Amino acid sequence: MLKNYFTVAIRNLFRNKLYAVINTIGLTIGMTCFILIALYIQYELNYDQHFEKSDRIYRVEQEQKGNPFRGTELFNVAPLPLTQELRKGFPEVETATTIQFDNIILGIDEKIFTAQGLYADQYVFDVFDIQVLAGEGGEILNEPNSILLTVSLAEKIFGEENPVGKTLAYNNQKDVVVRGIIPDPSNHQHFTYSYISSLHNLGYFEHDLTSTGTWVSNNYKAYVLLKPGASHKAVEDKMLAFEKYTEPAYSSFSFRPRYFLQPLEGIYLSSKSNFQNGATSDLRYIYLFGAVGFIILLLASINYMNLATARSANRSKEVGIRKVLGAYRKQIITQFLGESFILTLVSFVLALIVVLQVLPVFNEWFDRNIPFSLIGNGGLLVGMFALALLVGGLSGLYPAVFVSAISPVKAFQGSFFNRFKQGMSLRNALVVGQFTAAVVLAISTICIYQQLGYIQNKKLGYNREQVIYVTFNDDDVFNRFSTVKQELLNSPDIRKVSLAVNLPLNTYNQGIIDDWEGNEGKRNLGIYRNFVDYDFLDLFEIDLVKGRFFSPEHATDSTDAYVINEAAVKAIGWEEPIGKSFRGGKVVGVVKDFHFQPLDLEIQPQFLGLIYGQGYYRFANVIAKVDVEHASAAREHIQSTMKSLFPKLPLEAQYLDDTYQKMYESETRFGQIFSFFTMIALLIACMGLFGLVSHQVLQRTKEIGIRKVLGASTFSIVGLISKDFLKLILLALFLAIPIAWYLMDQWLQNFVYHISIEWWIFILAGIMTIAIALLTVSIQSIRAALSSPSESLRTE
Repeated sequence: MLKNYFTVAIRNLFRNKLYAVINTIGLTIGMTCFILIALYIQYELNYDQHFEKSDRIYRVEQEQKGNPFRGTELFNVAPLPLTQELRKGFPEVETATTIQFDNIILGIDEKIFTAQGLYADQYVFDVFDIQVLAGEGGEILNEPNSILLTVSLAEKIFGEENPVGKTLAYNNQKDVVVRGIIPDPSNHQHFTYSYISSLHNLGYFEHDLTSTGTWVSNNYKAYVLLKPGASHKAVEDKMLAFEKYTEPAYSSFSFRPRYFLQPLEGIYLSSKSNFQNGATSDLRYIYLFGAVGFIILLLASINYMNLATARSANRSKEVGIRKVLGAYRKQIITQFLGESFILTLVSFVLALIVVLQVLPVFNEWFDRNIPFSLIGNGGLLVGMFALALLVGGLSGLYPAVFVSAISPVKAFQGSFFNRFKQGMSLRNALVVGQFTAAVVLAISTICIYQQLGYIQNKKLGYNREQVIYVTFNDDDVFNRFSTVKQELLNSPDIRKVSLAVNLPLNTYNQGIIDDWEGNEGKRNLGIYRNFVDYDFLDLFEIDLVKGRFFSPEHATDSTDAYVINEAAVKAIGWEEPIGKSFRGGKVVGVVKDFHFQPLDLEIQPQFLGLIYGQGYYRFANVIAKVDVEHASAAREHIQSTMKSLFPKLPLEAQYLDDTYQKMYESETRFGQIFSFFTMIALLIACMGLFGLVSHQVLQRTKEIGIRKVLGASTFSIVGLISKDFLKLILLALFLAIPIAWYLMDQWLQNFVYHISIEWWIFILAGIMTIAIALLTVSIQSIRAALSSPSESLRTE
């Protein structure tokens, strides 16, 4: 019997090739999208879980109520003595480690390399179970002149030579000895590094180690490994006892830190604190792409249902004959479900093949390294196979039950068509649901691209075009800046050269001040700061609204002059700021507010100080304004000049505009992916509409023939068939517009500066959807209208 079911199913599929091809394509596309999104979600949810004790590792974070920074009061930093207190006085803690990250220059002979390193105490090997492939491990982390290299960095520097015991120049300041080799960190964790070295190699460590204010110097990261079964909430409660250290340390501040524990496995998706190191994402993207994958698969399943129902009219006599010959209803249901399962399994196999082929492109698109192999993924394959069976069962169940209910008498009389009219409401509802989802995605895509365009073209209060910069991390560049400036200006393609600690892109430098004229109540103010030279304002074309900027003609500018922005004036409450005392000096000018952070943050108070005379600046930027027609030549001149002046420093000239665009890469990628899924959803929805039109044309074949005999034109017949479906599309638009408006309004709230959702967006999406739907309907309608009336009237 099963063999007979299979044989009949195969024959029916081959006999109706168009039906089989359309369903197979729809289900294959739906399953491919769903599998790719499932792989993406699985990858994102498994960040940091390769660590053996990941479920017991936590990062110490703190909340500083009253100290907002970059839109939040959460910080993932900790003072140096905190982990020592955790190891010493908390029985729930198995161990704890203090770490930090930094970028340095490593050199050997004439070769130089830039690398990001992990600085830690010896406990880091116990928390993160880092292996040692050769040489020594954690025991060397109390020695400042030792370093552990990852395999890739060791090969990059030494090639095939054994690096253990070799000496490297460290930041052009001292020598360090390679004491061991460790594996490259996984690209599936929230922090990365190319080497591990002692905390003693951090410039501020010795000061923090001996300073009386160590509890207020949050220069580190702290990770805690709890004992099996220990409660992290209990540890958080006990950390309240740290008030005995923080209270005196923060006596001059209006806020106090509250420490809490962030699970390691939740850092990548859930942590919203400041000073993240490495990759982070957003749990909302997981929900979004999960919903999109489910919707696309659902649309593909609805397509099958509509096409199978439309085709069932042709099989009414087949079912009637089967029943006359003694077939039971459950046997007919089995027959129809069998066809559904065959189609679904074929689509599933094709989807797996497509996934294997397109996954590299998908990884590049998402900027991920998602692995997938048919070997070694038994659990995943079983889950996907079960999903395919579920899709096949649910897609084919309604048509099977619907057709199996045919009475033999009604089947031979042709009155089965009356049942189609009874089921029309369900089929119409499915089409409306399909197009509602597709229109929501279409409107969302337009809004996303509008916002991205707004970000890229918004006036920032400064001119970032034709600006090239070189970031350096060496005091020699700062000390020789006058020479650098002179050499660069020798090129006719370079108009201005400036020096600044921070670029006006993504400033992190903030401090708390209470020293300004009129602050009798000793109010604390969080204010961002930047130290610049005399040409900074002119180079970036920033407007000065009051007073003056720094000038060599005023000798005291280097020690006691400040220029503040309008936001700072407003926050302080001054009516006339010029000449007011501020931070031990006085305000000499006010600049118009300009964006110095991403557009998801509003403009905050900021002051500018003259970089000369402010102290030691190892980290800063050489900035050049270049001629628009010769920007490439100017960049080459900057690059060669820096190389000749500082041969031991890996300095790179970069376009400021390129860096700005990179800040919004994730949003741009998000918009591209959303557009792709929108097109997929519209394609699948149109396939479903095609199925319903096919059913309608089949049902009205004789009517169409009679109308043509009576003189109806092709246009009138197409209009007759199309008007009902146009009503469905209009209903879908009516439902989709408020849903899309709400979703996009919520998404835009993530940006302090964003577009308004204009009415024309809905009109454009509506016109586009109606045009695509009418094209789909017209293809089948015109075909029916052009058919011979004699053939239409002969159909039974």
